[in-house]
Amino acid sequence: MNNFSTSDFYLAAFLKAKGEKLIGAEKDPNSPNRLIFIFETNNTKKLSEEFLFEKALINPKKMREAEKDLRQLIHMKLKED
Repeated sequence: MNNFSTSDFYLAAFLKAKGEKLIGAEKDPNSPNRLIFIFETNNTKKLSEEFLFEKALINPKKMREAEKDLRQLIHMKLKED
């Protein structure tokens, strides 16, 4: 199965809030203070286009919750050696 990766925090939060499965995160080799978020490929292409072309609707509570979860993940992963 193919995966979808992005280093865009808000796109990742949006995908997570929309129910896409986050399967991993790794440090960006080009920018040590950023993560690359990895999702299972389900509706990620369609949802990414909705997000990028400003056609997306999202529950604000779910978006805030996803942002909070990803920020915690960032702090945890960036502290790893």
